[in-house]
Amino acid sequence: MQNQTSNVTTTVPAPTSTSELCQEYTNAIFYNVGMPLYAIVAILIISVFERRRYKSDVCHGKPGLPLPINFLDGTSNSVANAAAFGCTLEYIIVYLFFTNLLVNRWLIAVVLFLLTFLAALVFYPIFACLNSSSRVFGSLVGFLYTLLLTSVMFARSYICDVSRWYWALYAVTLVSEIYIMILFVYRFYTAIFKKSKFHKEDLVKIDQVLHVKKLLVAPKSNIEKNDIRQRIVSYSETVLAEAKLCCLHKSLYRCTTRTLAINTIVILVFYSYFLLTFYVGEIFESLLSNLADLVFNISMNVHEQIVILSDVIRVSLIISNITSAVYLITNMVLIYRSQRQHLMKRWRGDKSFIPSQCKLDPSEMLVKNLMYAGHQVSYLIAGYVLFHSVVVAICILLSYFCILPIMKKVPEVFLTPLEFVLPGVIFLFVLRFILRFISSRVFLQNHYLSSDNGKHWENALALDNRRVYQNLSFFLFFYYILTGLYRCTFRVLTSICINLFYIARMDIPLLIPGFERFDIGYMTYLGFLEVELHQCHPVVVVCCNLLMKSVSPVSSSQDISLESPIEACKGNKMSKIYTRRVRNKWQKMKTLILNQNLCNESKSNVSFQTPRPAKLNLVQ
Repeated sequence: MQNQTSNVTTTVPAPTSTSELCQEYTNAIFYNVGMPLYAIVAILIISVFERRRYKSDVCHGKPGLPLPINFLDGTSNSVANAAAFGCTLEYIIVYLFFTNLLVNRWLIAVVLFLLTFLAALVFYPIFACLNSSSRVFGSLVGFLYTLLLTSVMFARSYICDVSRWYWALYAVTLVSEIYIMILFVYRFYTAIFKKSKFHKEDLVKIDQVLHVKKLLVAPKSNIEKNDIRQRIVSYSETVLAEAKLCCLHKSLYRCTTRTLAINTIVILVFYSYFLLTFYVGEIFESLLSNLADLVFNISMNVHEQIVILSDVIRVSLIISNITSAVYLITNMVLIYRSQRQHLMKRWRGDKSFIPSQCKLDPSEMLVKNLMYAGHQVSYLIAGYVLFHSVVVAICILLSYFCILPIMKKVPEVFLTPLEFVLPGVIFLFVLRFILRFISSRVFLQNHYLSSDNGKHWENALALDNRRVYQNLSFFLFFYYILTGLYRCTFRVLTSICINLFYIARMDIPLLIPGFERFDIGYMTYLGFLEVELHQCHPVVVVCCNLLMKSVSPVSSSQDISLESPIEACKGNKMSKIYTRRVRNKWQKMKTLILNQNLCNESKSNVSFQTPRPAKLNLVQ
């Protein structure tokens, strides 16, 4: 059934008896001013309770612009924001799969932009209420708007008389909306009866302070690599720390709001596609079953082949769903780890992993940072769908050209490609093994050199029996012209397989060295990395926070100190005896002694550049 409003048509599965009502209702929700009008009213109400910085003396700084989500350095309300993204699943599916644009080709991009802007406008009040500075009115408006949205979407599902597969899909949206409403009720209750207030996210976070503290302590001694026990213990501690990164509140590298938003939307789309594959597989299997029943009386052989095809497709879909899920989760974890490692390198000023020709100006970096979150979602989804399709094709090909002919369930003519390729490949590997054996025994002299690390000896590349080697090279020249075609094909297939695995990752360039700048995804990732470096560097943020507190006329009772409680207590006692200048010199001397690498860079005091043991003993 097709619903049309001006130049946009949408295809929604619904029975013919309720088609007109479902059409009008769907158009009013997704394409008309139904929900956007209520969203604008909710946004105006929320903005009254927000403060602005521009002309803050006018009307007590109100109204202000609400903050829907902090993608830059936000870590608070991450789970609630992820649940809010779960409410958007219905709109994403309708706009991606059930919308046909009957407009001029030059206007398709503009219409798509307007549709996505409309979806963002509908869900803007939910995010703004979750992050509102007014806990009472933000929770009240958010609960009422979420209740309205839930009622409207549930009524559409009831009116359109959808199938059971749709209810399995809508359950995710319904659970997310119920969780958001419960959260709003809890916040409203605590704000009214327990006088709980909204705590604005501080400039500096406790995890950043802990990171800077860790930088100021003396580095631990390196563990000997030959000690297997210490290596096992160290590796176990690393694995345990990696497992806690996404869960602990005081971890600097835990999942931020951006990471949770990306992973939530990707998992939701994966769940939708997972249900879609089962739905399509069920339809396809029923069609093949009906076709097999029709040809049962005509030919038993054709009936048997149709049943085999149905079984092959079912098994291929199961294998592809399992492997694609592993592929998706693996890429999400690897992207998170790589992003964290690259950020740590940039914090240290290391640019070795960035190609020299990949340079961006500041304005382009900001644009790339705006693109990163949405593009990463698209790359992960596209990689998952492509990997899923390739695995299905590979499973079907292996079944019909290898497994089924061997099991005598299909004619042996399907083994012809395998019989043509496999002997040549086996001969290539055997010949290569023979040539390596001959080279090591005949063409290399018996001379050994120390390896680069000095731990073992290596055979020197000293050629022996040159005439025999040249004759062998002449005879093999013509043979390798023919086998080069096979190796060229193998090279192309290898490149496709590797790029297929890494196509979902923006942190790795897929082009050859020297052409990384033409990789749009990689350049977007570099822009995001630079913005993260300049805006969220722990040392910079902690330093700015200390400077702001030092010039503030009213000091907070919970000032953040980079010293431990014992050192802070000693500092308080020292402040009563010595002047600020003496204390600063003492702290500088202590820092330089604990960090020997900084001694070579000290320009104000030459004596610290080459510290003597006597002075160290004196300080201790």
